[in-house]
Amino acid sequence: MIKLKEKNGGYIVKNTFNNGIKQAYLYSCNSIITKVNKNFIDLTGFTIDEVLGKSLIEIEVMLKINSQITIDNIDSKYSGYIFTKSHAPREVTISLLQGREINEKIYTFVEKLNSRLEDKLIFVEQTFMDNISGAAIYSVPDLILLKANKKYLNFMYPPFNREGNSIGRYISELVIGFIGSKSEVVWNDVLKTQKTSHIKEFEFHRFAGGIVYFDSWKTPIFEKGKMKYIFATAIDVTERVLKNQNIETKNKIIEEQKNELESIIENISNAISIFNKKGRFISFNKSAKEMYPNSNKYLDKVSDGYTKAEIHDIYGEKIDLKNTPACRVMRGEKFKNMRTVINFPHKTLQLDVSGIPIYDRKEKFALGVLCSRDMTDDFNKQEVIISKYELMNRIIDTFDLPVVRVSCPELKIVGINKKAFSITKSLKPDIISMDQLKGSTIEDLYKPLKPFDISKYHKYIDQVLKEKKTKYLNKKSHLINGKQVYWNIILEPILEVNEEIQEILIVVIDVTAETNSNLVMENTLKLQGEFLANISHELKTPLNVIYSVVQLFSMYCNSDSLDKNKKPIIKYIESMKKNCYRLSKLINNIVDSSKIEAGFFELNLSNNNIVEVIEEIVMSVTNFTEIKGLNIIFDTDTEEKIIACDPEKIERIVLNLISNAIKFSNPGDEILVDIKDKDEFVEISVKDNGIGIKAKNLGIIFDRFKQVDKSLSRNAEGTGIGLSLVKSIVELHGGSISVESELGKGSKFTVLLPTKEMGQENMLPLSNLKNINETIKVEFSDVNLY
Repeated sequence: MIKLKEKNGGYIVKNTFNNGIKQAYLYSCNSIITKVNKNFIDLTGFTIDEVLGKSLIEIEVMLKINSQITIDNIDSKYSGYIFTKSHAPREVTISLLQGREINEKIYTFVEKLNSRLEDKLIFVEQTFMDNISGAAIYSVPDLILLKANKKYLNFMYPPFNREGNSIGRYISELVIGFIGSKSEVVWNDVLKTQKTSHIKEFEFHRFAGGIVYFDSWKTPIFEKGKMKYIFATAIDVTERVLKNQNIETKNKIIEEQKNELESIIENISNAISIFNKKGRFISFNKSAKEMYPNSNKYLDKVSDGYTKAEIHDIYGEKIDLKNTPACRVMRGEKFKNMRTVINFPHKTLQLDVSGIPIYDRKEKFALGVLCSRDMTDDFNKQEVIISKYELMNRIIDTFDLPVVRVSCPELKIVGINKKAFSITKSLKPDIISMDQLKGSTIEDLYKPLKPFDISKYHKYIDQVLKEKKTKYLNKKSHLINGKQVYWNIILEPILEVNEEIQEILIVVIDVTAETNSNLVMENTLKLQGEFLANISHELKTPLNVIYSVVQLFSMYCNSDSLDKNKKPIIKYIESMKKNCYRLSKLINNIVDSSKIEAGFFELNLSNNNIVEVIEEIVMSVTNFTEIKGLNIIFDTDTEEKIIACDPEKIERIVLNLISNAIKFSNPGDEILVDIKDKDEFVEISVKDNGIGIKAKNLGIIFDRFKQVDKSLSRNAEGTGIGLSLVKSIVELHGGSISVESELGKGSKFTVLLPTKEMGQENMLPLSNLKNINETIKVEFSDVNLY
C-alpha cells in the first residue's frame, strides 16, 4: 500500500514496498516530475526542489544516465548506473510502473546490494585520496567512467578535465579520436584477455598545454569470477621522458662534436700526438705522421723518441729525457712554444712544441697532448730578421736624433745611440761609456732633467704596452744645463713575430726653435689684445660728453628754462641716457673680454655669504620685473653659504642672466632664482618660462658675438657678448655654467661655483659694494621695459 503526503505541490512516499527492499521512485506526468519519495532523495543526494518540476530529459542529465539510455525509452526494466549529486556511481535497476492517469508514469530505482565502490573497493580508495597518480574506475563491458581523481582528469581534454563533465560518460566520448585508435585496441585487449595492460611513456597532446607523457596501467577487477570493473592508473613521466630525450640529444651532439673534433685534429696543420698515462702513444694525426715518418713503427712509448733522435734546445744544449716535452706533460706541466731541435738520422727539425695534460674526474692524469709546429723555415727567416735588426741598430746609432731602446715589460735600457749618449753625458759627466747605461731605468737616466715627472712618461708607456701603437708627447719642456729646451717624444713599440712587444724605441726630436717662435707669436697676439683693451678707454670719452649734455639738459628742464620743449627734451634725455648705458655696457663687456683674453682680468676675491649676495641682487630688480609684468621669485635651501668670490662680478653674472630672462619672457611669466647647497659646490640657477632656445643653438649660446635668433633682435636687443663674458667670469671663479632649454617652454641657466674660502677672513659687507641700481641700469639697458 502506498501513502502519499503532499509537499510543495508534489508528493513524498513515506513507506516502501512490502518486499523489504528500499525502493526510490518518482512520478512523471507528461514527462514532468510531479512526485518523489524520500528514498529517491537519499539515493541521489538531490533536494526535492531540485527534482520536482524537472523534465525527464533534465533528470537524465542530472543522474548522468543520458549516455546509457533515455528514461522515457525504458519499457519495463533497465539495469545500469546513475550518479548522485556528488558524482558517486550507484548501480540500480530502473522499473516502469503505469500510473493512474494515462500520461502518468512511475519509475522505481532499486540499488543493487553491496554495489557501492567505496564499500567493496577499499583497496583502491587510498589511491584516489592520495591523488599522487591518476586513478579511475570504468564499468565493464561498456567502459563508463564511474570514478576518477583530479590527477586522472588532468589528462583529459577540456571540458572533460572536470569531474562534472566526465563522470558517467563512455570512454569513447572522453577520449577524442578513441574509435580506431591504439588506445581502443588496448582497452579491447584488456576486455578480451582480462589481463592487466601496462603502457610506458604514452604520448598525450594537451593542445595549449603541450605534449605530456605518462605510464598507464589497466587492471581488471573481478566479482564472483567475472570481470566487473577496470581500474585505470596513470603517472605523469613527462619530466623523465624529456630528461632522457635531452640526454639522448646531448649524447648525439657530443658524438657529433667528437667526430668533428677528431676531423679537426686529423686535418690541422700542426702535428698532434696523444699518449696515455702509461706513456704510450695512442694517436697521431695526419701532420704528425708526415712529420715523423713510420711513427707507428718506432714511436710506441714517449721515451722511444729520445732513443731514436737527439733533442736540443735552440742554444744547442742537449735536453734530458725528464725535460722532454712529453715527460713534462706527464708531470702535469702545461706549456706553450717550447723551442726544440730534433736531430733524426734522416733529417733535422726545429719545432715549437706546446703541451697540455688532461685529467679524469678524479683529477688524475689520463692523457697527454703534444702540439708541434715545424718552425725550421721560420727560424731561418728569424735569423735573417736578426741580422737586419742588427743593421737597423747600427743605422740608428748614427742618427742625429736621440734614440733610447728599453726592454719590455722591465723597461730597462738595452741600447742608446750616440746622440742620446751625448745628452746623457752632459747631464751625468761621470758616465764614460754606453755600457754603463745598459740595465738602468729611465728614471736613472733622466732624473737630472728639470722638471722630470716620470708618472707622465709611464702613463704613455702603459698605453703603448696596452694598445701596441705609437704614442707622441709633444712640447715637453726641460732645463738642460740652465737652458730651456722643448722636445717632441715618440714612443714606438717594436713587435716580435708573435705580435708581443719586445722593446720600446724612444725617439727625441728637439723642437726648441719652433716652440720659441710660437711663443713670440703668442706674445705678439697678447700685445694686440692689450692694445684693444687700452683703445677702448678712448671710446668712453664721447660717452662722457654725451652724458654731460644729458645732465645739462636735465638741469635746464628742472629750472624751467625750456618749458616749451620740456617733455620732448626729457624724452630725448632718457633715450640718450639709456643709449649711454647701452654703450657703456658694450664697452665694459668688450674691455673685460679683452682683458680676460689677454690675462689681465683680475678678481677681487673675498669670503662672502653667496646667499645674501644673490638675494640682495634679486630684491634690487623687483621693480624692473614688475614694470615688465613679470613675477620674480628667490628660493634657497640654505640661509648661509660662505665662499670665496668677487661680489661685483657675481652681481654682473646674475644681472646678465636675469636680464636675458626678462628679455625673452612675456607679461605674466615667472622667473625663478634658486640657490642649492651641493656640498663642494653651490648651484645658482635662473629659470624662466619664456620663449626658450632652439636645440641647435644651445651649442653656441656662450660664444662671443653670437645671437641665437636674429628675428628677436627688435624685441630683445643685445650684442651677443654678455653670456660669453658670464662664462669667462664663472670659469675664473673655478666654476662652470650650463643651459637647459626647450623651445616655447623656457630656459634654465645653472652656475656651479666651488665652495672654497680664502685663507683669511676678509668678508666684504654688501654695503661697501658700488651702487647696485647704477649697475642694474647698465646691465638692463638693452631691456625694453615699456
